[in-house]
Amino acid sequence: MAKPALLPTTLAAALVAAFLAPAASAALPANGTASWCYSHLFTFGDSLIDTGNFIHYSTAPGPVARSPYGETFFHRPTGRWSDGRLIVDFIVERLGFPHWPPYLAGKSKDDFRHGANFAVASGTALNQLLFKKKHLNVAQITPYSLGVQIGWFKKVLAVLASTEQERKVIMAKSLFIVGEFGGNDYLHPLFQNKTLEWVRPLVPRVVRSIARSVEALIELGATTVYVPGLFPVGCVPRLLFLLRDDVSGGGCGGERDPATGCLRGFNEGLAVPHNRLLGDMLAQLRAAHPGVTIAYADYYGEVLRLVSAPALGGFDAGAGDSLRACCGGGGLYNANFTVLCTEPGAVQCADPSKYLWWDGLHMTEAAYRIMARGILHGPFADPPILSRCNG
Repeated sequence: MAKPALLPTTLAAALVAAFLAPAASAALPANGTASWCYSHLFTFGDSLIDTGNFIHYSTAPGPVARSPYGETFFHRPTGRWSDGRLIVDFIVERLGFPHWPPYLAGKSKDDFRHGANFAVASGTALNQLLFKKKHLNVAQITPYSLGVQIGWFKKVLAVLASTEQERKVIMAKSLFIVGEFGGNDYLHPLFQNKTLEWVRPLVPRVVRSIARSVEALIELGATTVYVPGLFPVGCVPRLLFLLRDDVSGGGCGGERDPATGCLRGFNEGLAVPHNRLLGDMLAQLRAAHPGVTIAYADYYGEVLRLVSAPALGGFDAGAGDSLRACCGGGGLYNANFTVLCTEPGAVQCADPSKYLWWDGLHMTEAAYRIMARGILHGPFADPPILSRCNG
């Protein structure tokens, strides 16, 4: 399978464009917000955009409830799996909305006046029951899968609007972001010693689940839906640490890409097919719903470009630094599983803004800022989210 590639000049131009995208557009209202473009923002996903749902239901939320999580922007743990803001936070700010509470923290209609975030850490596209049937330990897999999150949204919609006409108006004026999904569907089994060959057959089921959820939103009246693809899972520091001794591949995906240091099998044999199939299914949905904007957000391309050329984003560019976690348990990639970021003995970098990866699984605020710009302004989403604000 061919390795996704860009010419160096194209790579540099795309990265610089995302990194240097303007903080405000001349086409926006005088108050500097874009809230007139979308009345609400509704998001579904996992820990990449979970702003606190996990810690509101979990009796043992673990490291995310302790420092140094949240230190960069909020200066305290908020339930975000990063040192600061997430992609969704930058989008919320750019649209002129306040940092609304996560769904499980909402108490009234007023809490959802700008939308809601239904994402839950460890969230999957497939439901927990499927993993149980496959004899996996589901202790680390939330029961709040994509299907459950769609159910939560329907409850919020009923709270916000009492008539069908009111609901249609809200749906038509709202922005929906469905994902990223798939990462946990694949990583949970891999972290339980399943092989790449075991995981690959899940791809069509995962993508179908995402497509069904997008179609469910469209049937409710959604007109603007963004669906991020899978990031390059082969670049995840914890997975790299897990397979640190598998240098030959051996059918397990351990072969390193000489250009990035990432695991080629997991990128080219898992993430790329996932994204290709997702793109095909979204194309089918576009054909079936010509009046609806269904846009693909290229998380794979964004993250791979940052890994390939970290200096262009302002990150440390030393050998292996783009794959090293800022806060972790030491060892190769600073991604030793046995010591978590918040525990005694953890190794923390001096400046998270110079690192792509925060704790070996999640990224830093600095990385999320660039990713958010890439889908707000382009070039990693077509059309960019803010394109609706320029008319």
